[in-house]
Amino acid sequence: MKKRLGKSGKRMAAAVMAAVLAFGLTACGDSGSSSANSGGTPAETGAVQAEGNQAGTDEKEEVTIDIFMDSAGENPMTAGIQEDPVAQYIKEQTGVTLNVVLFSNEKQQAMAASGDLYDVNRMGLQYITPLIQAGAVQSLDDYLQYAPSMAEGFSEMVNYSKGYLSNGENKMYAICARGKSQPSPLATSRYGNFIRWEWYKEAGSPEINSIDDFLNLLKTIQEKHPQTESGKKTYGISRFNDWGLNNTLSDPIIWKYCAQYGLNDLSSFSIPDLEYIDLYNENHMYWITADMYFKANQMGILDPETYTQKNEDYSQKISEGQVFFSSMEWDFDAGNAELNKNGGTDKYVDIPWADTAEFPAWISRASEFGMAARTFVVSSKCDETKLKGIMRLFDFVFSEDGARSIMNGPKGITWDYDENGVAVFTEDCKQKMKENPDYLLEQGANRYLGLVGQDYDALAVSEANKGDYIDIRLNKEFVEENMTEADKDYCDFYGVDVPLEVGTKRENQSTIHEGYINLMPAENPTNIQRSVTKISDYLQQAVPAMVFSQTREEYDQKFAEIQAELKNMGYDEVTAYYKDAWETAKTNYDALTGK
Repeated sequence: MKKRLGKSGKRMAAAVMAAVLAFGLTACGDSGSSSANSGGTPAETGAVQAEGNQAGTDEKEEVTIDIFMDSAGENPMTAGIQEDPVAQYIKEQTGVTLNVVLFSNEKQQAMAASGDLYDVNRMGLQYITPLIQAGAVQSLDDYLQYAPSMAEGFSEMVNYSKGYLSNGENKMYAICARGKSQPSPLATSRYGNFIRWEWYKEAGSPEINSIDDFLNLLKTIQEKHPQTESGKKTYGISRFNDWGLNNTLSDPIIWKYCAQYGLNDLSSFSIPDLEYIDLYNENHMYWITADMYFKANQMGILDPETYTQKNEDYSQKISEGQVFFSSMEWDFDAGNAELNKNGGTDKYVDIPWADTAEFPAWISRASEFGMAARTFVVSSKCDETKLKGIMRLFDFVFSEDGARSIMNGPKGITWDYDENGVAVFTEDCKQKMKENPDYLLEQGANRYLGLVGQDYDALAVSEANKGDYIDIRLNKEFVEENMTEADKDYCDFYGVDVPLEVGTKRENQSTIHEGYINLMPAENPTNIQRSVTKISDYLQQAVPAMVFSQTREEYDQKFAEIQAELKNMGYDEVTAYYKDAWETAKTNYDALTGK
């Protein structure tokens, strides 16, 4: 059976916009060669990269950099001097030896309070202004010449850093990594409706035209698989409570298929039209999720520990097969690896909701100013030798060659350019990947994703590779060569060539521009923050109690009580503040990007 996809405020602005506009929206005084239509990268990307390499060649003094950063989950680092093949390649290209200090929130807070920093430091946006005021971080303006791949290729990020993360000084103190100026389809760690393919077909391959259809599918699967092999009760839906309020009270499947995203813990926005949505709106993602979970509980498919367990407990249930669905692709990585050992005839896949205007699925993303959670500052204690080395390092991680080497392993060993200038895996690497599925990881691939300048699924802009993913493993040719039988069956069912096209060929889809979110305040006024904390703590208790109501009447009564209590707790003032900040962010985004 073949089934094709059917049709279906202005206070912040006054403080910074004059500086931003006077700066001319340039990266370092002259970015006339930049192209807004190519991700901000100069048209002759190769020439810029060559210039960057040359800029570091004359003074490529070897230097060890102490860097405070997080470790990637798939290929974790150990603290200390890094010696894997990618680290060796970084040293070869930049002269920098990486001495990693593993990130923790506790250490970050202590460093921010004391001002005693490592050479390079991942740091939350809320800490940057106090560190600048304390003289603890270094302005990088005089060293941008050593990082043209970053300064020119990601000029919007540089402008954002100077205009919004500089204590009003219009200097570059912060580097926001994981950027992509132009949207690309989310090809890694996607959100969606991930369910085991054979179980979906066993349930009759129903279309999902509503949330009720989705819940009925999970109920059907539970009826066929009420227990795990070890006799544990199964559930359609489960969650956890230690990733913040947005993750606790809203399921990412709502972000994906209802195209709504959280601005903060107490408001959200519509991805397609940027409409601000507050908690008084019944269509806020918290209430859509709560209603869905209430129905799931009534049907017996909601894990009763959804709001009380930690991520590690949830992950254990996933690994033991107690939970049929996850909206986070990575939850089933281990399960898919195990299923692949059995011939690859089954796997967990994203079962799309209806391709209708009601479900304008979130398919692609841009990160114009980089990711706030990947922001780095440099200690003011660094001498000139270290500063030059640090900037050569960032030139590397923001370049296509550097980003590709972090994602796929060192150039010349795991990948290189063919006679047409297209990035491909070497024949030796292809053979070794067949013999050893962990070969790329052993070469250091994905180990430094916490540092990579370009996003995990950014598209290349260099002429021969334009439009391809920088990560070679995401490109159509490689995917087609490595599809399992389950992948092929899934693609045939939906009438596409590769699994990603189930989303990218939808008529009704949306794109998130995370640059808007970057421009929201990193800190709130004391009175606002006090109310935010109080309301957040209240919702942590009130929403689960509502979800586990015995009847619809009880649910509706508790919802009305929550609405009344929000007003009593000062939410009117909070949401007015956030809405004003959101409108200001949209204005400033347009000015920074010229859109």
